[in-house]
Amino acid sequence: MINKVSDSYKHHPLAFIIGPFLKMIEAIFDLLIPLVMKSVIDLSSYGSASLVPNVFSRKLAEFILLFGVWVPGEENFALNNALIGGVLILLMGIVGFISTMVTQYIAARTAVLVGKEVRQSLYEKSLSLSRIEKERIGENRLLTILNADSYQVQTGVLIYIRLIVRAPFIILGALAFSFVLDIKTGFIFLAIIPLILLIVFFIMNKSSKQYVKIQSELDHLSTKTSDTINGSKVIRAFNSSDSENISYEKLTSIYQQKAIRVSRLNALINPLTFAIVSIATLVVVLLGFKSATTESVSTIITEIAYLAQIFVTLVQLTNVILILTKAKVSSKRCNEVLSIKPSVTYDENSVTKQINNGEEILSFENVCLSYVNGGNNALDNISFRLNKGQSLGIIGGTGSGKSTIISLIERFFDSTSGIVRYKGENIKHYNLKSLRSEIGLASQKSVLFKGTIKSNLLMANKLASDEDIIDVLKDSEAYEFVSKYEDNINHIVNEDGSNYSGGQRQRLSIARALISHPEIIILDDSLSALDLLTDKKVRDNISKKYKGITKIIVSQRVATIKDCDLILVLSGGKLLMSGNHDSLMKSCPTYKEIFETQIRKENE
Repeated sequence: MINKVSDSYKHHPLAFIIGPFLKMIEAIFDLLIPLVMKSVIDLSSYGSASLVPNVFSRKLAEFILLFGVWVPGEENFALNNALIGGVLILLMGIVGFISTMVTQYIAARTAVLVGKEVRQSLYEKSLSLSRIEKERIGENRLLTILNADSYQVQTGVLIYIRLIVRAPFIILGALAFSFVLDIKTGFIFLAIIPLILLIVFFIMNKSSKQYVKIQSELDHLSTKTSDTINGSKVIRAFNSSDSENISYEKLTSIYQQKAIRVSRLNALINPLTFAIVSIATLVVVLLGFKSATTESVSTIITEIAYLAQIFVTLVQLTNVILILTKAKVSSKRCNEVLSIKPSVTYDENSVTKQINNGEEILSFENVCLSYVNGGNNALDNISFRLNKGQSLGIIGGTGSGKSTIISLIERFFDSTSGIVRYKGENIKHYNLKSLRSEIGLASQKSVLFKGTIKSNLLMANKLASDEDIIDVLKDSEAYEFVSKYEDNINHIVNEDGSNYSGGQRQRLSIARALISHPEIIILDDSLSALDLLTDKKVRDNISKKYKGITKIIVSQRVATIKDCDLILVLSGGKLLMSGNHDSLMKSCPTYKEIFETQIRKENE
């Protein structure tokens, strides 16, 4: 994984050397073609190479005569020279075409490889970030960077290899040859080129600042689009479609206005460049015809050809700078993500450990966690111990810190202070892959991925057989509905599991957590969508079949956790009291109140 976009460029040094070099060869032939044309005209006009005044034209004329007579007869002298010159121009065109095609292949291949590496690195980085870091960046902004910005970087590499050398070389070459052909014309070229470049760079400088704002507006659009798609049912339920359409239209209008403003600014480049080149062409023609010599006619034609090359090249150069400006902005945005150092770090000297039943598997020692520096603690001075084979229940109101404790156990982020121990070791020193492979998590939001039921379960255990999958589906009470599908475990799962009910998704999520045969099974409010009977069946199945497994159950229902060996009662990130059901009923008013309220509701 790369730490910045430029690291990827270093992996392809030959491409960034050979590609521009081949483009320079093409540019040399492009610059020579007008001179060959001039030599053919001069040779035909003067009748002898020695009489041609211009030294470059004379040398090329002598070179043309070396090929001998292809069309016999003195009256065909001009036709003979034109034919030889045409063949030379054709050959230069072929060589230039071949070098261009090779460069195109090198540029396209390198651009795709760089784009792939940048996207892959961004993807890996996004997987390593904690929830705090993702929230700071913004998930939709992260998605825009991963897709749109990485593509802009890829396009920038493609254009850089193809045109970064050719454009300046053509412009400087045309300027040099203009001085060789005619000093007065050379000064005209010398005047217009900096003028055009000044206009181009002024406009590009203005544009680059606007592109940052445009990409920011694109982030807002992505966020709005994502929120609307995910919350479409809520929007329709509250008859808010019209107001959401108006809100989205405002965002798109802002984006449109900024994009049009930049496009208008960039649109000035071509007409201004064309106007300057046209004026320069007029001056060249007037100066040439003022002298009215045979030499001046061929010089005028050649100078106009060079002016045309400069115009076309400058148009290309503006597009190059435009694309590279976008790529630079996108590269900076990519580097912002790639340079983030994840708060959850990997210890190179990490350990793994095996313990026996009854030994301590998990402990919190005065653990505090604050999401924002200086802010209120999400967890405040939490302490408890859990032995292997025991069960832990966690209960509390919304925002009490239940899921935060689970995130610390899974090391989705680390505590601000205090120590979390796993199997007696500081969890930060325990091998992270081993830790997560030893824990089976069925999270609060049952996330299913597009594919099949089988592919979703194989995520947790790639070696699981169909029989293993069916067994855990039975244990989670999911086989009850899976068995009704004709394709059984190969039944399709739509994006986000939208073709399953909340209870079905939770049972499939529990089955996925069980299939790896973990040492700890965490049910993070993943039984909430189940009725009490199914809830009890799932818990009984786990207790009977998975002997020695440590269970951690987060729930709002006392009935779900009352049989646990240890129960934590949380409120506002603080541990009010811990103990088993009987002791809490006697000593914890909050727990007793929750229990009695729920029992009363069940009896009503």
